[in-house]
Amino acid sequence: MADSGYMVSLSTLICKEDETCFDVQEAEEEEEEEEEEEENAKAMLCEEDSDEYVEMLLNRESCFCSATPDAASGKSVNSARSDAVRWILRTKALFGFSMKTAYVAVIYLDHFFMHRTTDSIKGKSWAIRLLSVACLSLAVKMEERKVPALSEFRTEDYRFDAEAIQRMELLVLGTLEWRMSMVTPFSYLSHFASKLQQHASEGVLWKAIKLVFASIEVMNLVDYRASVIAAAAVLAASDEGLTQTSVKSKMSTVSSCRSLDTDHVFSCYSLLIQETQKEKLKTSKGLAPPDHSVADGLSVDSSVDTDGTISFVVASSKRRRLQ
Repeated sequence: MADSGYMVSLSTLICKEDETCFDVQEAEEEEEEEEEEEENAKAMLCEEDSDEYVEMLLNRESCFCSATPDAASGKSVNSARSDAVRWILRTKALFGFSMKTAYVAVIYLDHFFMHRTTDSIKGKSWAIRLLSVACLSLAVKMEERKVPALSEFRTEDYRFDAEAIQRMELLVLGTLEWRMSMVTPFSYLSHFASKLQQHASEGVLWKAIKLVFASIEVMNLVDYRASVIAAAAVLAASDEGLTQTSVKSKMSTVSSCRSLDTDHVFSCYSLLIQETQKEKLKTSKGLAPPDHSVADGLSVDSSVDTDGTISFVVASSKRRRLQ
């Protein structure tokens, strides 16, 4: 039987502010953020693009083998992953973290899902949210100069104490075997752009980056190697009408691309094009992304069971253990 102190009126959790009041301000802020992100993206691109350096990256990449998607995970895990990625991207914007930081956090998330059974967290939104916080906080420690206190990582629906986040961080670290330095597509973009295009430009590189982030919610980063995503993004930014044959032909002319699976490149290329077309369709119809804002709700504390697993307690006016 549920505690009476735990009952919360749904109406108290719904944001009642009139969105029309903020339309103009939001449009201006989005334009400023776009310009700022483009500047940050330039700093994210790797200036070293020699064949030897790229070969070194490809060798590092092979340490993290791609995996076949788990058919048993089902739609529930895909939905949970999408929610986690959206939270990571929103929080990245809130704190002003780099695009690379957000990308690395999603890599951690996908590697965690690849190595851990998801049965224990299916249907538990608080567990997915805590995992999101842990992945982002670890990425921030790897990529950012200024690291916020764990208490600053607020979520809309739960308040996690520092101990809960730290214990989830340890679980992620253990699952990834403490291999946290990840190769990202951004290290390859300049190199591939110069090889796959006659005249590489910053505009193409920025478009390639935007294509990757436009697809990150649906593209599991474990399914494609970083080099494959980079090559596909450059090709998609240059030409949206390539066939599988033309992709193979372009890839064969670049020595550093010959080790890549061209079928994977075309598959990733097709996904990027598909997602960008969806975005264009939404824009043309004037559709905005769904509002996931919820008022501050529950706080979560952690404890460790004797078998090393983590359990959490949700608190309202009273506390009860989450099942």
